[in-house]
Amino acid sequence: MLRARPLRAVQALGLLAVVGLLLALAACGTQEKAAEPATIKVSMLVQSSKDDARWFRNVEVAKGTDAYELTEKVTQGDLRSTYSALYRSHFVDSILGVENKNPKFWLIYGWSEPEKKWEPLPVGADLYSLKDGHILAWYYADTTNEGALPTATP
Repeated sequence: MLRARPLRAVQALGLLAVVGLLLALAACGTQEKAAEPATIKVSMLVQSSKDDARWFRNVEVAKGTDAYELTEKVTQGDLRSTYSALYRSHFVDSILGVENKNPKFWLIYGWSEPEKKWEPLPVGADLYSLKDGHILAWYYADTTNEGALPTATP
């Protein structure tokens, strides 16, 4: 019987340790996580010629904004477009008063930081979801020149 008391004391300490651990884990689970920002900052270039390159830097938009919505915002609605249900995206006809005139058309690009170059977006502007820090460009490209890219860089 003399050994029963130390065993109970050890069991009680073990139980207290488990309870303490459970309380600590519960406290970690109830701590508020840092709230993610509801907005992001992105930049856009609108370049109609070598001499006319307009930057809209660090534009604040809501998370979930797409490239077309950003275009509407930076141009303050000074654009015309036609929506294609087939492609689920807008075909831009005019930006800031500069209209498509064959063989020149507005094309959209994204800046590849690792490559340090402009690359065509893989999808239409409506389908391109923006992430914080993205840099996009609308370029009035001569489509007879296959390698036509914006000449201004970030």
